[in-house]
Amino acid sequence: MLVLGEIKHAAKHLKGWMAPERIPTTVQFAPAKNRLIPQPLGVVGIIAPWNYPLQLTLAPAVAAIAAGNRAIIKPSELVPRFSELLMEAIAKKFDTAELAVTDIDDDIAKAFAALPFDHLIFTGSTRIGRLVAEAAGRNLTPVTLELGGKSPAIVDGSADIDEAAQRIAYGKLLNAGQTCIAPDYVLVPQASVQPFAMRLQGHMQHMFGTDPKNPDYSSIVSDRHYARLEALVADAAAKGATIMQPAAPNDPEWKERRKFPPTVIVDATPD
Repeated sequence: MLVLGEIKHAAKHLKGWMAPERIPTTVQFAPAKNRLIPQPLGVVGIIAPWNYPLQLTLAPAVAAIAAGNRAIIKPSELVPRFSELLMEAIAKKFDTAELAVTDIDDDIAKAFAALPFDHLIFTGSTRIGRLVAEAAGRNLTPVTLELGGKSPAIVDGSADIDEAAQRIAYGKLLNAGQTCIAPDYVLVPQASVQPFAMRLQGHMQHMFGTDPKNPDYSSIVSDRHYARLEALVADAAAKGATIMQPAAPNDPEWKERRKFPPTVIVDATPD
């Protein structure tokens, strides 16, 4: 839906975007006339993430192609099946000189940002974003960065606790939390902590149940990321936090399917 929306929006407005714009001329340059004429930048590099690989790959490609550029896409190595499918689909519809998809080989990924693109688009973590910007800077390549960060939710004393919990549960569990603007933590008045935590857990279970076979609940993208989440919960528990999970989080099917049980952590330390 989002990618098709981008295409329709570009098709609708492209004529206006391309039209030369008359710019006022100051008196000392009369009788000259000025016009602003949009032109393509050249070749655009697109480094795509794994969490929304279709949307965050093709939406930037739509913009690049609409502006008259050529583009090269570097899909994520964490979603190899999707990346292979994307490469096949693009190759069927586009000449490689217009729009191409690179292999996901790790050596190619490291070299991609260092290529002398005319513009570079990256979506991903802040840590990798710094590396991409540094590599692009050596070529003075302008970059567009969409980086994940911390997204707290603040629930003050006037809030409807149940409604807030329902909305935060939805925002957090969409794509199993693998969204750059998913709420990372919630700040709640001390007196409301337990009621809020109980309602949050209740809404999570209402949305996705306690069955790891539920096809509506997304998997974690890789074993490495799953293990990272397990370690975070174990560390919080070791430091005295209360861990609230579904009835059977130790069911081996959770891990086998890489479905991380919806988890609420109360009284975690600031680190």
